Amino acid sequence: MTELSFRLKDLENKDKHIDCVLAADMISDALSDLDADVDHSSLHLTAELSKHNVTVLCNGTLTGKLSVPCQRCLGPARVDVDQRIHTVFVPPSSSLSSSDGEDSGQEQDDDVDDVDYAHHDGETIDLLPIVREYIILAVPITVYCNEDCRGLCPLCGADRNQGDCSCQPVGKLSPLSALRDVKL
Repeated sequence: MTELSFRLKDLENKDKHIDCVLAADMISDALSDLDADVDHSSLHLTAELSKHNVTVLCNGTLTGKLSVPCQRCLGPARVDVDQRIHTVFVPPSSSLSSSDGEDSGQEQDDDVDDVDYAHHDGETIDLLPIVREYIILAVPITVYCNEDCRGLCPLCGADRNQGDCSCQPVGKLSPLSALRDVKL
């Protein structure tokens, strides 16, 4: 069992409070595609696990900061994380269905789509895959070191935030610029 795995028997009579700093290798694994700077990143998980019959409810927050490359200049960019966690764990044979036990094959309520749910194996709850997904979802699509980042020069690769380079600006090419040299 990992530090984010819990036995269902331990949740029988009381809720489980989770308060931990996530390991650097977990952050690195979740953000491996983004080339994150794990040494300057830290995340803190605070959550409550409560068991209700065969389902387990996990509510909490994921807070901290991540250091990922800026998409314009490739310098370090800071992402503040304050992600709400809400996941319902059900046994593998269960599915979210109507209250009378019939499953019509489609969503019963509009809010069923809004509920994040996962499966437990009947003996343990593993939060690792769910927390990994929440880390990935916490990173915005576009990350900049600051709002007015000037990026890299497309010709020489110099960081334009550090100063102007000596490259001449390239004029915008028209899709019809090749026709300019055609003689009639």
